[in-house]
Amino acid sequence: MFDSHNHLLSKSLLVSACLVGSMQLLTGCDSQPSPSGDKAVQIEESKETSVDTDSVDTDNVVTDDKATNKETNLPDDQVVSPSGYQKLGFGQVVTPALLADLGLTKQQSDNEQCYYVSDPKQVYTDQTYGERAAVLYQIIDGKVALISIRDTKTPFYTGVHVGDSVEAVMSAHDDSITYAVDKYAVDGDYYNLIANVNFIIVNDENLGTLLKAENIKLNNENDALPLQVEYHIKGGQKLSANTITETDWTVETKRALEGQVQSIDIGIPEAIYLVEGCS
Repeated sequence: MFDSHNHLLSKSLLVSACLVGSMQLLTGCDSQPSPSGDKAVQIEESKETSVDTDSVDTDNVVTDDKATNKETNLPDDQVVSPSGYQKLGFGQVVTPALLADLGLTKQQSDNEQCYYVSDPKQVYTDQTYGERAAVLYQIIDGKVALISIRDTKTPFYTGVHVGDSVEAVMSAHDDSITYAVDKYAVDGDYYNLIANVNFIIVNDENLGTLLKAENIKLNNENDALPLQVEYHIKGGQKLSANTITETDWTVETKRALEGQVQSIDIGIPEAIYLVEGCS
């Protein structure tokens, strides 16, 4: 699916990975936008926070069993989590009737196989771009594939919020997280931290360009889709190299990172991989 699109950035084995079952479930997407009404501006933002193939050390990506819902004072449907958000869950079929019932609005797009929807009542004011959607749902092939948090007030199940420090991200995941930098933004101060939510990598000696079904083992047999979390970090000290080997990715190296969370994405690896928009 992805080979036919020249504009997709190179991705890591894990980040570009997509479970065969999920690819059959969610196909036909060209690429993922930096979502919202300001399409040109947002695509540019997304490029600043994209992931490079050589940036991700897949051997270091481990399952994130310990990141539990820390927003305990709120109902489950009011916290973005692996269960979804509000009344939408991952893999759920989205129809015009459902969007109307939930009061969600489809973002302007000519791509019917990959687009975003948002709640017009959930907005925040960006100092540079004005009013923007606080939470977006990415829809691939008619199903929920990713949920993106853009404002500081929306609660996330790990307890991390937009604006929090990178130390908070590391603490929430017990340092079990992968570092990634966009090769086109090596002189900037943007990087990504990625964690697996409900699966581990197996048979890694047979890893190819894309992660196959035999390379993913879900932690719970009741889970239908593998999920990942991606924290986009800005405004801080990143590591000097894009590629961080297992031996280099030490506690000391992790502690050298600085910056704040710009946005948070949770979704299937296919959606995490698509970093330039539904175009």
